[in-house]
Amino acid sequence: MNSLLSKYLFYYPVTLAKGELIAFYRKGYEKRQWWSSRELAAYQDEHFEKIVKYAVENSSYYREHLSSSITNGSIKASSDFPTLSKAQLINNLESIRANNTGLFSSAKTTGGSTGEPVKIFKNASALARERCATWRSYEWAGVGVADRQVRFWGVPHSRSGRLTARVIDLIANRKRISAFSINDESLLRYYNELCDFQPQYLYGYVSVIEEFARFIQSKQLKPPTSLVSLITTSEVLSDSSRMFIENVFQRKVFNEYGCGEVGSIAHECEHGSMHVMADNLHVEIDAEPGQPGEIIVTDYFNHVTPLVRYRLGDFATLGDDACRCGRGLPTISKIHGRAYDIIRSPNGTRIHPEALIYIFEGIQQKMPVFKQFQAIQTDIDAISVNIVPNLSWDDSFDAALKGQLIEAIGAEFKFEVNLVESLSRERSGKMRVVKSMLD
Repeated sequence: MNSLLSKYLFYYPVTLAKGELIAFYRKGYEKRQWWSSRELAAYQDEHFEKIVKYAVENSSYYREHLSSSITNGSIKASSDFPTLSKAQLINNLESIRANNTGLFSSAKTTGGSTGEPVKIFKNASALARERCATWRSYEWAGVGVADRQVRFWGVPHSRSGRLTARVIDLIANRKRISAFSINDESLLRYYNELCDFQPQYLYGYVSVIEEFARFIQSKQLKPPTSLVSLITTSEVLSDSSRMFIENVFQRKVFNEYGCGEVGSIAHECEHGSMHVMADNLHVEIDAEPGQPGEIIVTDYFNHVTPLVRYRLGDFATLGDDACRCGRGLPTISKIHGRAYDIIRSPNGTRIHPEALIYIFEGIQQKMPVFKQFQAIQTDIDAISVNIVPNLSWDDSFDAALKGQLIEAIGAEFKFEVNLVESLSRERSGKMRVVKSMLD
């Protein structure tokens, strides 16, 4: 469908009917991206104070946990307040929910990848502002509201869920490609559908888009000329994955970082900086300046399930340099991954997943002997490595791989290498190439 028709006949009218005043908020979001850091800081102080006051007045949980942290009426220093973990949110949802929910609100369940689904509620204004920040960022990638999108994503398992997804995709002017069905037959079908649809951008999981790119390359197919850019999300985008995808599609990849509880957190601009959506969120890193730490967010506008200093379980490093693009929005210099991907050794050392990823990427650079890999910590001293081999693989690589893993990760681990036809995905459709099964 034509983008303008889709925008004004479907997207804006439907979201307006749900109480989401997206069209009315857009101008403010376009303007604030160019504010100075001082202007943004003042805006953030104001809205942090407002959401804390609102939470204390309307939520019994925050009344109990935040009131004592407010001294002399001052609530600007966010680090003075206790944090909220995912477990605390799950276990105290009813007391966290505000007693003033407004006319429009909706429920969302997130976090299935961790095995800890989180159900939260959002007011329409918060959802609209979340979408405004997202669309503003997509403009950095050269696309806009209701432009044709092919979405490499999970597909609901229930019949009603699939029907709802189809309706939403129709309204958003997008075609959904299942992250659950990835083989040569389905990828050829997806390729033909994509060529017929002529999307302006591809969006979705890094691993699925990369697999699609490998299929296009192996079959010597031509990527659609309609593409303006690609937007990757939900999985860590490595330099090698970015380079490969861009080489195949001959279009720039723009990375996105967010979570279901608060929506968009950071987006990549045309100069490669990951800008924080600072006019929607207060983002902290629980570490010394310049060091990696856990991400803590405060959502300024969710008045149904207020989230004040909410720990995401993800790790990142804040940037400290101004971006060449001229936007005053702060930056994240590196997103390191999920807390549940951290490997723990028997001696208590925490090993970042990138330590394993670098080993596999190094092997591939020397000689591409496998299509995909996945490392799973099954016990405190055991890591199972699943390999989807290609024709270059032979048994000698088994011993070489184990040797490199022992050297880099530690001799206290027992490594098992399994050759498999395909790798398992999470229920959401995400691919975790490094994950821990430990509690």
